[in-house]
Amino acid sequence: MVSHTYVEPENRGKLRALAAVGPVTAVIPARWRQTSLGRQWRLDAPATEAGVRLVPVPWRGPARATLGGMRPPAGAVPQGAVLQIEEEPWTPTAFATARRGLGAATVLFTWENVDRRFPFPWSAMRRAVFRRLAGLIAGNAAAVEVARAQGYRGPVAVISQLGVELPAQVARPDSDTLRLAYVGRLVPEKGVDLLLRAAATLASPWRLTIVGDGPARPTLESLAATSGLGERVRFLGARPHDQVAGIWPETDALVLPSRSTPRWKEQLGHVLLEAMAHGVATVGSTCGSIPEVIGDAGLVFTEGSVESLAESLRMLALGPDPLRRLGEAGRRRVAGHFTNERIAARTRAFHDEVLAAR
Repeated sequence: MVSHTYVEPENRGKLRALAAVGPVTAVIPARWRQTSLGRQWRLDAPATEAGVRLVPVPWRGPARATLGGMRPPAGAVPQGAVLQIEEEPWTPTAFATARRGLGAATVLFTWENVDRRFPFPWSAMRRAVFRRLAGLIAGNAAAVEVARAQGYRGPVAVISQLGVELPAQVARPDSDTLRLAYVGRLVPEKGVDLLLRAAATLASPWRLTIVGDGPARPTLESLAATSGLGERVRFLGARPHDQVAGIWPETDALVLPSRSTPRWKEQLGHVLLEAMAHGVATVGSTCGSIPEVIGDAGLVFTEGSVESLAESLRMLALGPDPLRRLGEAGRRRVAGHFTNERIAARTRAFHDEVLAAR
């Protein structure tokens, strides 16, 4: 695996599950910074963690996957292995890695579900990468269509990049107050303003916890204040992953009200999986791949519609039964499709197909 994603230890669950079957090496940046939470990681020498060999290499350029990049050393990829690049095909990392080949069957993972046209050199890098792939894994169904439109013609599978752990069921006491939550960036395309407006229409008691930060926060705080929602809405700011997990026992439903822009659609909504794994009911818009994730285990409303979202919230406010039913359905859906073990098994199966065809 070649990806900056795995500098974060909490993202390595799939790798550990893969390592239970056979050797796994992850090539990661030796240094990485997450500016939104002020976190940084550093690994100066190769290390092994739960059967996964971590190989740090220098990251050249800005700490953005589209502008900076890295390349695995020749000795990191055994002959006959599968080399999986988990960076978009127009990135310097994907181009440098695929061009070298390193004697492996090269597979690329992509999230991109909007058909964007890039100028040179990114367009040329994308074409070169697609020509060298033995297979492609898309994180959502629309990403397959985009890759085909951009010229990729090889084998493809739709598999999420990261899974979740399925924790033991946590008791969630019934409450007369509907406990809602949003977790994510505070930017206009995430639609948190729609959630505030929809919640304001509820006649029954409710409260909303907002975890995250971003440029839209002042506007959202002002909207909550001017709408008279101040006491019912909490802005907790950005939180690391382990602290986010602490809100689930006190949450009845997670809402992801994203709306599409010409350059962006929701690619997965990983927080939906986290909530579903903890037995929290989920509500999401029709933006991007959200309906693929929720399936029949939650409520889906028309993106951009306050009334459609309000109708979903009113259904949840009917009492504990719909919340409990949706929470149980969400856990079953995660167990069947989105645990680290399930995603690792599907990834291995696709690798086997690629190697057999090769």
